[in-house]
Amino acid sequence: MAEIAHEYLIPDGIGSEDIKDLIRDRVRFTEDPAYEVTRRFLDSFDWRLYRAHAAVEERLDAGRRRLLWRDLRADVPPLMQDIDAEPGFAWDLHEGPVRDRLEPVLGVRRLLPLSEVWSRVQPLRLLDEDDKTVVRLVLEDNRFRAPDRDREGTLAARICLVPVRGYAADLRKTARMLNQDLGLEPAGTGVLPEALAAVGRRPGDYSSKLDYHLDPDQRADAAAKEILRGLLATLEANLEGTKANLDSEFLHDLRVATRRTRSALTQIKGVFAPDLVENYKTRFAWVQQITGPVRDLDVYLLDFDGYQACLPAPLQPGLDPLQEFLQAHYEDTHQTLAHALESAKFRDLLTSWRGFLETPVPERSAIRNAMRPTKEVADARIWSMYRRVRKAGRAIALNSPAPELHELRKHCKKLRYLLEFFGSLYPKPQVGTLVKVLKGLLNNLGKFQDLAVQANYLRETARRMHAAGSAETDTLLAMGSLVGDLFNRQRQARVEFSGRFADFDSEATQAVIRDLFAPARKRGQRS
Repeated sequence: MAEIAHEYLIPDGIGSEDIKDLIRDRVRFTEDPAYEVTRRFLDSFDWRLYRAHAAVEERLDAGRRRLLWRDLRADVPPLMQDIDAEPGFAWDLHEGPVRDRLEPVLGVRRLLPLSEVWSRVQPLRLLDEDDKTVVRLVLEDNRFRAPDRDREGTLAARICLVPVRGYAADLRKTARMLNQDLGLEPAGTGVLPEALAAVGRRPGDYSSKLDYHLDPDQRADAAAKEILRGLLATLEANLEGTKANLDSEFLHDLRVATRRTRSALTQIKGVFAPDLVENYKTRFAWVQQITGPVRDLDVYLLDFDGYQACLPAPLQPGLDPLQEFLQAHYEDTHQTLAHALESAKFRDLLTSWRGFLETPVPERSAIRNAMRPTKEVADARIWSMYRRVRKAGRAIALNSPAPELHELRKHCKKLRYLLEFFGSLYPKPQVGTLVKVLKGLLNNLGKFQDLAVQANYLRETARRMHAAGSAETDTLLAMGSLVGDLFNRQRQARVEFSGRFADFDSEATQAVIRDLFAPARKRGQRS
C-alpha cells in the first residue's frame, strides 16, 4: 500500500475559502474555531538537532508558550513542554520531556532562532452519515519572518491531513480526493525547510569540520589558498557569536580556525613568500593571544561541576567562592576581547588576508613548491611530519620531562591538520582510521598538558584570591585538594601515554602510512 502524504500544498491564487468550497462539493464537514499560532524554529549554530534528525520549535498560541521536539525519522506525535521564557541553553529549562531530549544533543550550545512562521489555522472535521468525525483537515495560511526581521513574506498555504483512529479507509479516500480530484501536490517536507529557504538558510549550512575536495593535480599554492579561504570563512562565521557571547563554542571554533590557519601557513611549506608567511603567522598568533583568556575562563566555568564532584562532599561547598571569583572576572575579560575583535587592527588583518586569498595565484612562480601538484606536496609534508612524530614519541621514556610531551603534542597536531587538510586526496577509510588513532594519542597528550595548566592556574588563582581577601580557609583547602586531584589525574595520563603511542606506532598504522604517503622507494619497507 502506498504511503499516505500528510501535508499538501495549496497552489498560489487559491485561498482557504476556495479550498473549503471544493471540499464541500465532495464531503460533509464542520469547522472548528480558527486560531493563530506563531512558531519559532530553533537549532544550535552548528545544527546539532538537524544532524540528530530532530526539529525543535517554540510555539505561541492562545497565550500559551510551549517547546516541541519532533523526531524526523518517525511518524510519532511531538514531545511538548510548557516554558515561561525564550529558550536558550537546555540546562535553563524546567525539568520535562523536551529538556531530557535536548540536553545530550545540545551540550553547551544555545538554541538560536532559525525562522519564525505565523499561521492562521482553520481546523475541519470530515463527517460520516452519523456525524462522526472520520478525518481531520487543517488549513494553514503561512507567513515567514527572518530572526533579525529584515525579511518577511508569504509561504505556501498547506492542508494537513490528520488521521482518526479506526477510520483508515476514510483517510485513504480523503488523500485521493486531495491529490487526484483537487490536484494538490504532496508537500514532501514540512514548513521548516521552506521557511529556511525563504530567509536564505540551508539545513547544515555551517560545520566546523573540514570538507575539502581537492584536485591532486592542482597547483599547491592554489590548493593552499582554497584551504585557507575555508578556514577564514569559519573564523568569520563565528565572529558575531563570539562578540555577543552567545555560547562558548563560537569562540572555540574561532580559535580552532585560527590555529589551523597558522598551521597551514607553516606546514604547507614553500608555496607562499617567506616574508608573507611570517607576517600572517605573527598576526594570527596575536588573535590566539587575545582570545586565550576568555577561553580559559570558559573551560574552568564549564568544568566547574566536575571540579566539585572530584572533591569529598565536605569540601565541595568551599569551591563556591572560586566560581564567584571566576564569574566576576568573566565579563570584563570578555569585554576586552570584544573590543579587540572590533578594533582596526583586527579588521585590517581580515581585510588584507581575504584580499590575498582571493587574488588568483600568479601564472608563474619561483617559490619552491608553488607550482608542484598538490598531492606531491601533501605526500611529502605528511610523510615528513609523521617521521617527526614517530621519532619524538619513540624517544620519550618514563623519566622524560613534561616539555618533551608538549612538543610531541604540537607535532601531532600539525600531522592531524595536514591529514584533515588533504584528506580528500586519499582513501577515506584509511585516512579516517589514521585520524582516529592520532586523536587518541592527542587526547592523552592534551589531557596531560591541560591538567598541568589547570592545576597551575588554580594555584595562582588561590594566591590572588587570598591576597584579595576573597578566599577563606575552607576555600583554600578545597582548592588545594582540587589541585592535588588534577596532578594525580595528570600522572595517570602519563602512565597511559605508552599504550596510546603504541597504538599509533603499531605495524598496521605504519603500513597504512607508508602505502599512502611514503616515497616510492620506501613503500613496502618496515620502519
